Amino acid sequence: MEDTGQVMVARGDRVLTAIAIDREAEEEVLAMMIEDEDIEMVIRGFMADAESTDIIEIRIDSWTVGTIGPDARKMERILRRDACPVCTRTSFWIEDDEVRAACHDRLCKAWIEPNSVDEDRIDCGWPSAQKTRACSSFGEAKRVLTRMRAEAEANTVETTDVVDASEF
Repeated sequence: MEDTGQVMVARGDRVLTAIAIDREAEEEVLAMMIEDEDIEMVIRGFMADAESTDIIEIRIDSWTVGTIGPDARKMERILRRDACPVCTRTSFWIEDDEVRAACHDRLCKAWIEPNSVDEDRIDCGWPSAQKTRACSSFGEAKRVLTRMRAEAEANTVETTDVVDASEF
């Protein structure tokens, strides 16, 4: 365990925990932080390498210092791992009930998120292909990303080292 410095918390302060959950529902604390930005940085770092683990969910809880009983903890959100509609790797993390999602594979980075202006619109994109689309639902956004992959695959010229035997 690494000590990152001394931090004082007071009664009523909020502390955040990121908890990794594996296929057998075993839990492991990834981090306990005071600042949202710090917990997000830890989570993003973990997500980038999570494909090689059995972790399928990350739960972010907030705890109120000095509170006794079940009111001390509040579940903030859950991120669950899924197959990416573009690269098909299991590096696609979906937030809560399909609010937003992002692939954390360094070559893909496909994403889905609510539009910041129109609350009825969901945007999705695939930076590697420089494509974005507006959709009406999370499900439609996943289908659009899958179509982006299919279009890219259809436009890819296949090369092979196999020599045609009829040439001899």
